[in-house]
Amino acid sequence: MPIPPSSCGYLLRPTCLAIALAVAATGAARHGEADPGRRIGGGNIPVRGDKAKLEALKAIEAGMCRVPVDARAYWDGRAATPEKADAAVLMAHRYGITPMLLFEYYTRWHGELGGYDKWRAIGRAFAERFRPDSGWLKSKGIRGWGVTFYSAINEPMWKSNNPTPIPPAQYARAMEGLADGVHSVGAKLRVSPGGYQEVPLFQRRNPYIQAVAPLYRNGKLHAVDIHRYWDVKYVPMQKGRAHSLQSQFDMVKKWLGLPDSVRFYTTEMNFKKRLVTEEQAAEGLLTALWDALTVVGDDGKVVTEFVLPWNLFNLAAKDTHYGMCTKLDPWTPTARGKVIRMVCRLTGGMEIVSTDPRKTGVTVLAGAGRKLWVWQNRKGWSSLHGKAFHIDGVPDTATQLHVYAWNGLLRTVPLNGRTSLILRDLLPGQTYMFLAKPAAP
Repeated sequence: MPIPPSSCGYLLRPTCLAIALAVAATGAARHGEADPGRRIGGGNIPVRGDKAKLEALKAIEAGMCRVPVDARAYWDGRAATPEKADAAVLMAHRYGITPMLLFEYYTRWHGELGGYDKWRAIGRAFAERFRPDSGWLKSKGIRGWGVTFYSAINEPMWKSNNPTPIPPAQYARAMEGLADGVHSVGAKLRVSPGGYQEVPLFQRRNPYIQAVAPLYRNGKLHAVDIHRYWDVKYVPMQKGRAHSLQSQFDMVKKWLGLPDSVRFYTTEMNFKKRLVTEEQAAEGLLTALWDALTVVGDDGKVVTEFVLPWNLFNLAAKDTHYGMCTKLDPWTPTARGKVIRMVCRLTGGMEIVSTDPRKTGVTVLAGAGRKLWVWQNRKGWSSLHGKAFHIDGVPDTATQLHVYAWNGLLRTVPLNGRTSLILRDLLPGQTYMFLAKPAAP
């Protein structure tokens, strides 16, 4: 529900305790994580490319996409066939979107999975063709850009996709082959397993991530991709951070003994429109999005690489639970789609300078003459939750403070040179964003 402009009070507070100090006291650190909006994106983009989907990502100022590559597009029975993904890679570049490649989205095997040698050949061939400044990309006039993230075997425990289970040891050898092949081209290129379903990870019964744990520990695998679909009944936010991506990432690392160098991303996340309205789902999605963007390691530094909500491109009329648009071409968003667009646009040119997801639930961003405070104002998500929020450290150049929630701009507060204030009459149970900025030219 919007906050009526007349009820969103504020007071000057020159001596109030700075949120920045509260965050620092709990171990948050400066991170320098640039442009969160450019680390948001969508999938899936087929290997032939998709103009309407890439135009949608460009329009909302997102920066990433997932390109699934099935067996027919990566292997001809004797050798890897990276050229079959050329169209998607070139089209993504044309629209300013960076792709990550996922081999086997459905994990419906066309014959044998294949062993180490096959997957090493696949990794090497695709990395040679699509790495930044590869000979092939240069031949197309593209420099300083390319594919750096490679992944394989999405949701290996999803039985409707793969009714015949892949032996975990064989899965691990394929992942090691892919990693060694990619790294033979460039040590800084990244390889990670396809996303893991949230429920098996919650219950610590996923044999596939156990099988590849040694590859994380020896540095061959880069990040854990966790799929998170919030649900008011089965994965509720009301129980606090217990189901958050931060909590699950921490649990997985501890369970498997993974080093703090392991990073995080999610290639599927959403707040399901199930037993709720689209507006209630949008309210939850804003919390979920900042949960995903601000996952930190043991040292308090952000480890999130990117966040790909599922699905920006599905029509709500056909996909009630997950669809985030009413029309694809041109892209016309639902309330949840508007949340994604708002975060991408608000964070452009900014970087995360501090975040504290485990206690205060506050993240601070700055850049391009602006400063943004994000507050997870939910019980169990923030030690500060309530009806008021203290802000200090407003830039001297800022003339206005804009208050945003899931439903957009709620009100604008004139600053008149003041750098401290308290925002009152806020509603608990949702996420707020407070943007300080100079007046428009």
